[in-house]
Parts: sequence; C-alpha cells; structure tokens
Amino acid sequence: MAMQTHALPPTSPAHRPWPALRTRAARQPRPAPRVQPARQPLPSLLRRGRVVALSVGCFLLPWCVLLSVTLPVSTEVQNWSLAWTGLDGGEAVAALATALLLTREDPRAALTATAGGALLITDAWFDVCTSAPGADHILAVAEAVFVELPLAGAAFWLAVRLTRGAVDTQ
Repeated sequence: MAMQTHALPPTSPAHRPWPALRTRAARQPRPAPRVQPARQPLPSLLRRGRVVALSVGCFLLPWCVLLSVTLPVSTEVQNWSLAWTGLDGGEAVAALATALLLTREDPRAALTATAGGALLITDAWFDVCTSAPGADHILAVAEAVFVELPLAGAAFWLAVRLTRGAVDTQ
C-alpha cells in the first residue's frame, strides 16, 4: 500500500498541481444532454388495448340499434338542470385545466383539451336532440354550429399540436 505523504486532501484547490489545465478543462463546453426517445408501448399492451376497443365497439353498435327501437320517443326527466349544469361544469373544468397546464407548459394539456372537445361535441349533440321544435331548436343548432363545434375543433387541433410537440413555448 502506498502511504499518503502530503497533508492536504486530494480534493482541495491547493492540491491541484496544474491550475491552468483545470481552468482550461472547465472552459470546455459541456455536451448537450441526450434526449431520450419516447417510450413505445409494449406490443402486448397494444394488442390487449386493440382487442378491448374492438370488443366495446362491436358491442355498442348493435346496442345503439336496440336502444333506437325500444326507447320511448319522449320522457319526463328528473334532475334535468343538474345534468346540464354538470355537463357545462365539466366543459369549464376541462378548459380551465387546459389553460393551467398550458401556462405551466405541460404537454398533458393535450389530454384536457381532448376531453373538453369531446364534452363540447356531446353538449352540441344533446342540445340539438333535446331542444323543443321551433325557435329553441333553431337556437340549439346555431349554438352548435357557431360555438360548440368550432370550439371542439380548436380543442382537438390544440391537442394534436401538443401531441406532435409543435407548440412554441416562447
């Protein structure tokens, strides 16, 4: 074993025999951090997800046909105002969450924008389908065409842009 013969620890600044070499090394540019590519989902996860999505879609199409034949044309609904208030509240939460995540430059804003777009389309659909004939129906169609569907389109456009990483953060 070699015996240490100096009194200063090897990490002290006075121990460095060639300070010029150390400062030159410190001036060297650091390499840019390597960006890790996005993780790809496991093939088994994709396969299972595809089977579940296909199963749900294949179940729901005949279910929709059955419902259209068996449900009554009109009905009395309890908690009507609660249902509409909840839907509009969900749209507001999605929009505010998207704004907050965009402020933080968080790419998860794509998720809340997508949810908001889906809620806006749902709102437009039910507004038009449940409106009374006449002026109420005309107003519902106008609101869907000129407000809700364009906002949904903008939300989906934003989500796609965020997913592709094409949003300027400056």
